[in-house]
Amino acid sequence: AGLVQRMAALPLAADIQPRFVASDFPWVLERVGEGRTEYLYAWKKLLAAGIACAGGSDAPIEPLSPFLGLHAAVTRRAPGETHEGYLPEEKLSTAEALALFTRGSAQAAGEAEERGEIAVGKAGDFTVIDREIEGDPEQLLQVQVRMTIVNGEIGYRAP
Repeated sequence: AGLVQRMAALPLAADIQPRFVASDFPWVLERVGEGRTEYLYAWKKLLAAGIACAGGSDAPIEPLSPFLGLHAAVTRRAPGETHEGYLPEEKLSTAEALALFTRGSAQAAGEAEERGEIAVGKAGDFTVIDREIEGDPEQLLQVQVRMTIVNGEIGYRAP
């Protein structure tokens, strides 16, 4: 069986940092070689196989903002670049990318029953932002956080 199928058969979660696309390309292509790109940041393949994927920033190596990670997962390029994205067949939708940082992270932590989505009976963890992020992925680079709620309590409120 292939690598992804072997992973799907195991009780694991993939902890991925989408922002690496912005900092690792194009030099990573030279390092791994042409014949090894099939599994390079292959998040679409992992999700399609039913593998729980948690999104993170890898801060302080990469910037902390999850919105930069969301942008990288959706566009597969660095801010300011205009090409179709590196290995564009692995681009995620905004909803898929957002799920990495919400539902996927809760799954990886073994807390999917308690958090990871807004639902009755789950912890009230969410972030209020200043704009719609579905549609134009460049909007992800302009997001301003207005408020965060953790366990139903205000953790941060913008001045």
